[in-house]
Amino acid sequence: MKKCLIITLALVFVLGIAGTAFAANPFVDVPANHWAYGAVAKLAKAGIVDGMGDGTYQGARNMTRYEMAQIVAKAMAKADKADAANKALIEKLEAEFAAELTNLGVRVSKLEAKVGSIAFSGDGRVRWQDDDSDDTVTDLRLRLNMTAQVNENTSFYGRFMAMNSNEFGSTSDDKCQVIDANFTIKNFLNSDVTATVGRYSENVLQTGYLADTDGMLDGAKVEFGKTVKTTLGYFTYDDYDVFYAKADYDLSKATNIKAVYGKSKASTIANVIGFGVQAKLNDDWKILADYSKNRALNSKPVLWVGRLAYKGVDEKNVGSWGAWIEYRKAEFGANMSDMSGASIPIFDVKGWDIYFGRTIAKNVTLEAFHAFNSKDANSDFEVPDYTRVQVNFYF
Repeated sequence: MKKCLIITLALVFVLGIAGTAFAANPFVDVPANHWAYGAVAKLAKAGIVDGMGDGTYQGARNMTRYEMAQIVAKAMAKADKADAANKALIEKLEAEFAAELTNLGVRVSKLEAKVGSIAFSGDGRVRWQDDDSDDTVTDLRLRLNMTAQVNENTSFYGRFMAMNSNEFGSTSDDKCQVIDANFTIKNFLNSDVTATVGRYSENVLQTGYLADTDGMLDGAKVEFGKTVKTTLGYFTYDDYDVFYAKADYDLSKATNIKAVYGKSKASTIANVIGFGVQAKLNDDWKILADYSKNRALNSKPVLWVGRLAYKGVDEKNVGSWGAWIEYRKAEFGANMSDMSGASIPIFDVKGWDIYFGRTIAKNVTLEAFHAFNSKDANSDFEVPDYTRVQVNFYF
């Protein structure tokens, strides 16, 4: 390796922290009249170099790669003071000392935040479903998530899904598709607006029955407002074109209210207005309720849900659990162009649902759902009970 004092001078240049006035030099073997005195003093004050621990710097000796990696790690933390060209030089140092930085526990965390890199995560699911008929269905799903920072204001999010949902032994309905691929721009046009364009997911109201999509919305939306969080958007989904607006407001620390309006380009498909409320009773219990009506149809079908929920599942906290019970009435056509992400038969049905979930291992959860005493939403015709059990893996 090069001599310590040469490295010191190079780092001062790269970080651009050298100045005309210098702090007192803490190292006895670098006198005030030494050519590198100012650089050493400035880096010592910035916390990038700390000498040998005995009051000396020993700038004439050769450095080990491990010692250099320690200095590079500290320089990386100060890289925000460098211009674009010198940031590129710091990135080259990162690449050169990648192995040593990994041993120091620095490289991985820096890569996640580095512009131009892609961070991956994902989840897998094994689900069993039964609706009291002769057909028992399995659902196998894998999703891979991708996030990347394009620049300080622009980020990318993508999600790929591979899924099979069929009777046991069948593979005729395998699906592989990109369900999310969008760019989000903060401070859009130098304002407080956040814009998203591409294929994205959307959730409205409190329970997700009206619309909780698993991606697949192709369009754009803008979000703004701090007190009243507002979203305006347009998307196409399953050959439907929908304009929508939603608002989110914290009435108090314990109470949140939401509203949504959605209208399809085809006037006979969707003209939906909905409201939802969530109220925390205490740290463990909360109540959720949604109501919506589709005024595009002559029957003006409605959806309303009331849910009492206890705690919740945290996949990182082994033993955490949650449960809820709800009553749901969903008349056929009440939602926005049938874009609910729920797999249960929720529309044209009224009845009771119960749910239980628990984290059985770190990043592994077990969930069970059961719909019972269900009937046709407009009659007393009984609907078969529905049961779902699934295991989720997060990575």
